[in-house]
Formats: sequence, structure tokens, C-alpha cells
Amino acid sequence: MKYLPIENITYKTRLNEEELYRRLSDSMEPEKRLRFSFFGSSSTKTYEGKMSGQTFNMKRIIRYRNSFLPRITGIIEKDFDGLTITVKMRLHILVTVFLCFWCTGVGLASVAVLTQVISHSEFYPQTMIPFGMLIFAYVITMGGFKFESNKSKKDLQALFEADIIEA
Repeated sequence: MKYLPIENITYKTRLNEEELYRRLSDSMEPEKRLRFSFFGSSSTKTYEGKMSGQTFNMKRIIRYRNSFLPRITGIIEKDFDGLTITVKMRLHILVTVFLCFWCTGVGLASVAVLTQVISHSEFYPQTMIPFGMLIFAYVITMGGFKFESNKSKKDLQALFEADIIEA
């Protein structure tokens, strides 16, 4: 899923369960609806979210706005030589829905413009605007998502003292 705003990562650690859960809870605070401060973040934690049994849901705490901030879900499984943590990073569902609707609308406009250009056999530079809008949406989505997901991958690897066995 290299070309989509989706990351599936598997970490392998030799930490025991208690230590892993302690580290996760030490780096995470409960999610707040509104996180706003004029003088920087008042949080000392890196992530906000919750843990439930062997799963966790979280996102990075950032001091700026990024609609493409990955939502991180993870499952912790015992293995014969340690723990395996399967992590999925995705966009927020509302952002995904908005992008699907917006890109569908602009994609239909692109097809309409393309059929007009083909039927009239005349090309005008402004007919490329819908295609540029699609490219811009893709670049800004992937840029915002990958910027944050790369930080989270490194954070989680250090937090779990783990090796990435599948990315």
C-alpha cells in the first residue's frame, strides 16, 4: 500500500507483556476533544488514545493542524520468542469519506473535460485544471500522511525496542 495513505507494520520485540503495556500507558493519555494552547502543548505524553485488552487505538499529539494525521490501531500477540505487535495506520474515516466524494466529483469533471477536448479536437491549457486538482489532492494527502506516519513508525520502534519484520 505504498501509494495509498495506509501503513501495515509488524513489530517484533523481546519485551514481556507487562513492560510493553507499561510503556504504552506511559506514552499515552486519554483522548481530548479539543486540544488547543497558545503557549504549546501542555501534554508530556507523545500519544493520545486508549488501550483495551490486547489492542490499542491512538494518534500522535501534535501542536499544529494536520487532517491527514494517521489513526494508529495495534494488536499485541504472544509469540514463542517474544511479542508481535501488528500496527495499522489509516486516515480518519471522515477524511477518507470526504476525499472519496471530492475526488469522485473532480474525477467526473475531468472525464467531462476530456470528452469535450476529444470531441472538439481543440486543446486549451485551462482544461487541465481538474487533473491538476486531483494531483494536488493526492500529493497533499500523501505528504501529510507520510510525514506523520514516518515519525510514528520510528517512535513505536523505539518504544517497543522492536525490529520491523514487515512493513
